[in-house]
Amino acid sequence: MPGYEAWRVGKLEDARLFFQASAEKQPDQADVWRGLGNVAWSRKDFTVALTHFSAALHLAPWNPMHWGNVGLVRRDLGEPQAAISAFRVALGLDPEYAPALNEWANVLFDVGRYAEALPLYDASLAIDSDRAVIHHNKGVCLRYLGRLPEAVCYFRAALILDPGYHYSLEELQRLGET
Repeated sequence: MPGYEAWRVGKLEDARLFFQASAEKQPDQADVWRGLGNVAWSRKDFTVALTHFSAALHLAPWNPMHWGNVGLVRRDLGEPQAAISAFRVALGLDPEYAPALNEWANVLFDVGRYAEALPLYDASLAIDSDRAVIHHNKGVCLRYLGRLPEAVCYFRAALILDPGYHYSLEELQRLGET
């Protein structure tokens, strides 16, 4: 969909206009509401994002991505238990849905439960080791656990996958490893 292409490259208003027009023509299409949710989320308008993601979920409750998106926005709204509940449903629908494992780990990390987050990052990486963000997130968790040499390895793994991944570059600079 052209709306997703616009969203991916940061043309948020173009994406919103595309999805809004699509929603008026096809209000029963979950992907249109997910697209509107993505745009609102990218704009950090989490209340609106939740409304749109919830509409997508209502139309396709069997899709783990919609549950994951609801979990993601609940995390951003400061509702960790609601976020975890949504990730649990996503994983109940698809135990191999790696983004839900990563985001669940992020919620645990956010509330200072680093040791509990680590196995979820591991599980996410076991399913999908091609996403720099998961390697990075595990590296940050390891850093908070005081396991600095391991953290550095995960930041470097993120950079192998995405050499310009600035979050891992910043972490390596912070650790004096650049």
